[in-house]
Amino acid sequence: MDESSTRKVLQAELAQATAQLKAHLATWEYAFAMGATCHGGTDHPVHRETRARTERLAARCSELRVRLTEHDV
Repeated sequence: MDESSTRKVLQAELAQATAQLKAHLATWEYAFAMGATCHGGTDHPVHRETRARTERLAARCSELRVRLTEHDV
């Protein structure tokens, strides 16, 4: 795969990952997980998994941005 093709693939992957993260951040699940601080709510398994998913999606976006930057050099 040539440089131009690789860059296009990475841009498409980043767009998809960013859309997934944005959709996730717009869910009630995310809102409740981020706001659940009363009575130990942050320790609920559903909220822990939601926060873990948020971290995975954000990390994927960051990884793709770094890879794109590497191709700019």
